[in-house]
Amino acid sequence: MTAPKEVFSAVSAFHDIRVTDYGFSRVLSFGRNRQSSMFLDSPFDTDFEYPSYFHVALALKPDAATALAIGLGGATVVKRMWRDYPEMRVDAVELDPEVVGVARRFFALPEDERIRVFTGDGRGFLEASDDSYDLVIVDAFDDDAVPPHLSDDGFIRVLRDRVGTDGIVAYNFIGELRGEGSMPFRELYRRLADAWDYVWVFVVNEGVAAGGTNIVLFATDAPVAEPELRRRIASRVDGLVSVPAFHLFGDDLWAEEAEQAE
Repeated sequence: MTAPKEVFSAVSAFHDIRVTDYGFSRVLSFGRNRQSSMFLDSPFDTDFEYPSYFHVALALKPDAATALAIGLGGATVVKRMWRDYPEMRVDAVELDPEVVGVARRFFALPEDERIRVFTGDGRGFLEASDDSYDLVIVDAFDDDAVPPHLSDDGFIRVLRDRVGTDGIVAYNFIGELRGEGSMPFRELYRRLADAWDYVWVFVVNEGVAAGGTNIVLFATDAPVAEPELRRRIASRVDGLVSVPAFHLFGDDLWAEEAEQAE
């Protein structure tokens, strides 16, 4: 077995950043938490499961042409959407300028006019922006949790103002679906359900260092019924989506309605 090889490390104003090669895989870590990975011989692919679920947004809005990722990390989502959907413009906003440099230097983030990368806080960026998006992905964490200012009622209103007609908001969330530890998930679900007509929940069941599991939530007004959503996923949105195992993601749709947080 090949020994891990550290290829970069730095302490920024926000993170203890490490880039480590494990054989054929390169991993970006902030402190003890793995943030992103890519295969060295296939830089658009990753052994992380949850980023592929963001492509479910195309099953809800196949003509999505503009996307914003809040949280860049190793650019897994940004570069894959840029490659897979040639008509899509993909923006990203990343709090840590050092991470942007790492994504370009070590994780093959392309330099292209269809990718715009901004540095700063995601909420502040959206509050100051006049742009609207077909898809906004919130994939940002303080340690093991979404920062409160990126999930509170005020931010949900900001998202509501910046997502276009039938657009989609997607959240990567680590937590519990049921039981005493489920309150943060249920609270986010309630806020999304108050703002949009539909909330779809996919349980990734990816092993994470934090407690709980990866849960990917989509909020939208797009009137797609569950059978049609499942059909589109099974057909890879009529061949549009190429991420591995996408046609099976319907099996991970959480069919229960989340209990409303009190």
